[in-house]
Amino acid sequence: MVAALAVLIAPGTWLRDDPDADTQDLVHLEPLDVAQPEGWPDGLTLEGAWNVGNPNPTFGGFSALRVDPAGTGFIAYSDRGFYAHLPRPPLVGNVPALTSAFPRDPLLGDPQDIESVTADPASGAIWLGYENHNAIRRYSPNGTSQFVQPEAMAEWSSNSGPEAMVRLADGRFIVLAEAGGEGLLLTGDPLTSEEPLPFSIKPPGDFLPTDMAELPDGRVLILLRDLRLALPPFASLLMVADPDAIREGEEWPLTELAVIDDAGLRENYEGMAVEPDGTGAATVWLIADDNQSVLQRTLLLKLRYAYAAAGTAGKQTAREAQSPAGR
Repeated sequence: MVAALAVLIAPGTWLRDDPDADTQDLVHLEPLDVAQPEGWPDGLTLEGAWNVGNPNPTFGGFSALRVDPAGTGFIAYSDRGFYAHLPRPPLVGNVPALTSAFPRDPLLGDPQDIESVTADPASGAIWLGYENHNAIRRYSPNGTSQFVQPEAMAEWSSNSGPEAMVRLADGRFIVLAEAGGEGLLLTGDPLTSEEPLPFSIKPPGDFLPTDMAELPDGRVLILLRDLRLALPPFASLLMVADPDAIREGEEWPLTELAVIDDAGLRENYEGMAVEPDGTGAATVWLIADDNQSVLQRTLLLKLRYAYAAAGTAGKQTAREAQSPAGR
């Protein structure tokens, strides 16, 4: 039954594609009346949830998320090769989304399915992970583009990775395949880094990783997804892991933080961004991939995670230590 539900909402099924839709590219942020989920730990709080609506057929299908450099909103990337600038809630009503096709790399080939994104705030460069090609692409502010298809990722399933990727404050990269439990730790830029260090992950049940982001204390927050007997048939899980615990060929220790499975919040969350607030807490943003289906929604969640209260206040990343709040 779960498999049947998954097929029902799969991309291309019940496709939301209205040729007469208004293409002014305005999004409507509808706040949801949802309560704090039961079972969440102290220190993790749901601060808001919004349904993000747009009649533009190219809108949606978002699989990666980052805060825009100006901090005024977000940039969401889709598995159809589009991106959208989204406003920062609690703005409500119709506001510009600025949806556009992300500049293609002609050497990469099609489809250019963006599944993950990470950035270097200092240089402005971003790295994007592509399914179907098992490629990592660096896109620079001046518009130059280069990509690499690491040999260590050659045997990853074509539609399962690199699903989650993060550039750490110290310049290292972590990349996770969606399926197979495989991960890579790179010493630097994937285009120039030496041979990556392979490791494995073993999430609980059938949860699979969909995104990662670094917390201000140097640990990594991992977003995972599983199929459930429900509509939409998804449950999400947040886990925490320490990059310094990665060992070659060994399983990376993961700690469960919270499950997102309440009826009002259930969706296919694939994108995540983290914003430190300098007080021992961080804002965590999640965005759902609606698979371009009329049966799903593009939901945006705002969480507050008091990571320091969980006993990690003494550990700082280079980024936090150099920030005014970290000095």
